[in-house]
Amino acid sequence: MANEIKPVIKTIKIRLPKWVRCPSCCQRQPFKKERENWKFVKDININRPKLLKVQTVYAKCLNPNCKVNSFALRGKFERYQRATARLKTEAVASLIADNSTLPRVAERLNRSFNITGSISAIDRWKHLEADKNSFKDIISRLGFSGILCIDEYKPKRSRTYDLIASDGLKGRILYLENVPGLYAARAGAGSIGRGHVQGFLYTLQELGVRPYAAIFDMAAVYPKQIRKVYPDILMQFDYFHIVKEIFRYFKNAIVTYRKELKKEEFDDMASEIWQFKWSLLRNFDKLSMREHGFLENIMRRYRGTIIEKILIFKEQVRDIFNLSKTRFEAYARRRELIQSAYWRDSYHLSKIVQFISSWKFEYMITYLSHPEIPRSGNSESCIRRWRQMEKVRYGLTAKGRQDHLKLYQIHRYLRRTEI
Repeated sequence: MANEIKPVIKTIKIRLPKWVRCPSCCQRQPFKKERENWKFVKDININRPKLLKVQTVYAKCLNPNCKVNSFALRGKFERYQRATARLKTEAVASLIADNSTLPRVAERLNRSFNITGSISAIDRWKHLEADKNSFKDIISRLGFSGILCIDEYKPKRSRTYDLIASDGLKGRILYLENVPGLYAARAGAGSIGRGHVQGFLYTLQELGVRPYAAIFDMAAVYPKQIRKVYPDILMQFDYFHIVKEIFRYFKNAIVTYRKELKKEEFDDMASEIWQFKWSLLRNFDKLSMREHGFLENIMRRYRGTIIEKILIFKEQVRDIFNLSKTRFEAYARRRELIQSAYWRDSYHLSKIVQFISSWKFEYMITYLSHPEIPRSGNSESCIRRWRQMEKVRYGLTAKGRQDHLKLYQIHRYLRRTEI
């Protein structure tokens, strides 16, 4: 075409040495040129397309007993390289730092840098770059704080689950691994296979993760398996999951009471409770003036019902975790709640008392005796951040997730701290 812009061609020659060493026989010998060839390598240029005309020189091996007759002197370019290192770096950085997709990166290279890059080539560059790094080396450079967060999540467009580990203080994702048999069928619906969790923990140990404390959700499998791998570790149930479990019973109590009202044809009261159900469960300090007025009316209108009991019970449970300064205070507040009589006729409130009276309570208040340990982990925020990366790509394969995590750690964690 007449309007087609011709690329700029820059010649890259090799400086010929006096002495060379054959890679096959390892004999050092005087350089003797046998032949040469040239190839074109794509490079970044803002103004117009640019190609590098790269020279490859072949030296003759002077050893008569060598298996090869000649070997190549390539300089800084590899045998099949068709793009410069800075072009590959720019493409990979766009994928990770900008959370972009392969088609968008290919379009950006063409639009901004006058260079064409196929989707398959960019994807190949990404995996090759990830293979140059190991999790063990990356984790050693991350500076692990010693507080480990563990959780499970289901990747996008996947039938199996992943286990994900993160740093409890720095909020950094350390490692993730696909565990096809995580939810074991023999153990029952929704239960986590112990062997898979233990194997994941041993993998973390091999990668150099040596925590002194661990934060995890309410699954009973975690304390037992963590104690096997890390015998002296401190353990804390994630406060987010504690509140989630308690509020599940609160919501069920409200739903049950609402059904009773509808059976007795008190539809207006049932609709009112359902409309403001989240206001009933929210912290009093975070309520608006309108919500405070609503709760005052609720306390008067539903005096003696389960609604009043929920409001009182909710604050007593919250005080155990929010106002207690020591483990002794937490146990004292729990004992005071258990000795109360107003909640005993409610099935759902009784289940909450049963929950905080179990062996799990010991791991709910570890943070009171060890203030350096947060009562909430960051697994949920890390998973939310990871899902944003999966969403734009409509999911990743098991190896693709690990490769993407390696590059994410390098670009977001290491380069920010090492520059």
